[in-house]
Amino acid sequence: MSGKGVFIAVTMTALMIVAAVYATFWLVGRPVSKPTAAPETTPNRTQAAAPKASDDASEPAPGSEGIPIKLYIPAGSGRSLATEEQEIQLEDSVQKQVRQVVELLVRRSASFPPGVEVREVFITSQGVAYVDFSPELVQDHPGGTSAEELTVFGLSHTLIVNFPVIKTVKILVEGREIQTLAGHLDLTVPYGRAPDYLRPESERSESRNDEAS
Repeated sequence: MSGKGVFIAVTMTALMIVAAVYATFWLVGRPVSKPTAAPETTPNRTQAAAPKASDDASEPAPGSEGIPIKLYIPAGSGRSLATEEQEIQLEDSVQKQVRQVVELLVRRSASFPPGVEVREVFITSQGVAYVDFSPELVQDHPGGTSAEELTVFGLSHTLIVNFPVIKTVKILVEGREIQTLAGHLDLTVPYGRAPDYLRPESERSESRNDEAS
């Protein structure tokens, strides 16, 4: 190779080295771009909230459960008893439930004078239910044998049929024993189920079948 060729080769090599060095410095000095952060998302509050309990799953409030009962009220003829289906609220004692039934009977039965109030109800361990009424029961009673029987036996039969714990029922007025309502029945003694001739026809049939068996 001639001297001129060597010079050209050396010059080209030097230029390539300089270019390489410059390129290296340019790359190192270039600012590095930061990665773009993913956009923050706000949680959906509606989806994140705890599910609301269904109203259907809620427990019944105390006293809200109904208990079916039978009332024995005067029939259309006024000479016997007829049944009427009703409901009372569940209570924490039998005594409270008995009071509910008596108060309902007083309102629904034509054999009780208007204005009569139930003062107290209590049951003995022997199964005697004492029912204490306001004085209107005696003062405003219409009288007559049938009317007195329907009042007394409508009450006793209603309580005995609906509450097996009750065997007999005794009527008081203002906390005291009374002789009678209208002069036909002795109220110094408690009374049991209504006699057969006062019961609804369906129960008379059942009573006769029980006696026959």
